[in-house]
Amino acid sequence: MLHIEQRLADWYRSLFRQLFVGIMTLAIAAGVSLSAAATPALATTIGCRGDACSGRDPVQTHCADDAYTVTSYNDASASLQLRWSPTCGTNWARLVVYPTGTLHAFAYGSLWAVQDTGYSQSINTSFVFGKRTPTTFWTPMIYSPSRCVKAEFYGQFSLLNRVQTGCY
Repeated sequence: MLHIEQRLADWYRSLFRQLFVGIMTLAIAAGVSLSAAATPALATTIGCRGDACSGRDPVQTHCADDAYTVTSYNDASASLQLRWSPTCGTNWARLVVYPTGTLHAFAYGSLWAVQDTGYSQSINTSFVFGKRTPTTFWTPMIYSPSRCVKAEFYGQFSLLNRVQTGCY
């Protein structure tokens, strides 16, 4: 009788070990897949960092993804903004022209991001007329983690003839 009880106990231990190992394997696998699902991959990859960003487009490089406006000049027709990306360490100028409708126009001009060293990036903006949604323009980026940068707009035949933001 003792022999049968011993064999039965051994059988239960073996079964318990197999179940334990199986459950632990499933738990580990589930934990890995749960943690992978709980930590989503970055939707985009930043296309540059540091000085390699100078002269590049903030939208195409995804530096604009975490950017925010640090200083601005606003009037009834547009908002001139200086943008900052902490991930890329860059600034750029952005001009948001409010909807013009069919009776108003926003004249073309040049948009600049200017560093206190004199280094700058610029683009020419186009004539905006008949738009029901805002129109946005932006300059290439300037790597500037420690230098002061300001946004400037020089308009042609516009209320915003020459305006600039504060330096940041």
